[in-house]
Amino acid sequence: MEYGKAKSIPLDTLEKICLTLDCEIGDVQGKFIQLPKIGKVKMILHRPIPDGFKIKTATITCKADGWYISLSLEDVTVPSTKVDVIPALDNTLGIDMGLKSFLVTSDNQEVKIPQHYRKAEKKLKRLQRQLSRKNKGSNRRQKSIKRVAKSHLKVANQRQDFHYKTAIWLLKQSQVIAHENLNIKGLAKSMLAKSVTDAGWGQFLQILNTKAASAGCLVVGVNPNGTSQECSDCGATVPKTLADRWHNCLCGASYDRDHNAARNIKYRAAGHPVLQSSGNVRRVAGSH
Repeated sequence: MEYGKAKSIPLDTLEKICLTLDCEIGDVQGKFIQLPKIGKVKMILHRPIPDGFKIKTATITCKADGWYISLSLEDVTVPSTKVDVIPALDNTLGIDMGLKSFLVTSDNQEVKIPQHYRKAEKKLKRLQRQLSRKNKGSNRRQKSIKRVAKSHLKVANQRQDFHYKTAIWLLKQSQVIAHENLNIKGLAKSMLAKSVTDAGWGQFLQILNTKAASAGCLVVGVNPNGTSQECSDCGATVPKTLADRWHNCLCGASYDRDHNAARNIKYRAAGHPVLQSSGNVRRVAGSH
């Protein structure tokens, strides 16, 4: 949780100390914070620290627009949260993350992908060209470097804000959120690297897990193999290419490809048996 933006911190001093510092209670005094080995530093306090909270650590981070101090707080009056939710059909929501849409839920709700980097790419290219023309070591080059860094920071902040809002929206709908255990690092090295990185699936799942823990909810990862190929009604395999965006099965099931995958993800998380159209049990979702 970021509580303040530090002002006038000597760079050479910060480089000599660890970025995570132990703080004592009462270190924040008005617009100043007392840091070990640095002293009293002026800062812009974003919001007051609640009464009764104890400052555990202060993490100093350098960003393109300045130095930030993130305070880790402890409230001894709040009991530890224990998640004892068991995934079931009535409390589980499956999500299929993709590049056509950011995600599609098992209830067929779609969240469009904002593509913040793609939208800012034209401006970033222009700023990079301006930077390449500046002489190395000049003041103009340093100013140009800051402009490029701030543009990248804006894209990162927009993406993070979108992830937080999407995570909160999902957790308001269900106690259990099920997703695919994707190899995100591997996908980020493929030909889809730019789109995967722009979507930021890894950061989103990290935020979703953090918010779920504080809300007493549960996030479940399932095996992604075959979620798009299998029928969510009868469990039969219906081969598709990436160009095939609709699922049609002999049992009569007809869904959007991503909606069908989200339904399979939900059933795998809940351990629900997928039935044939005749009503007989064909297999248990998630079994091999």
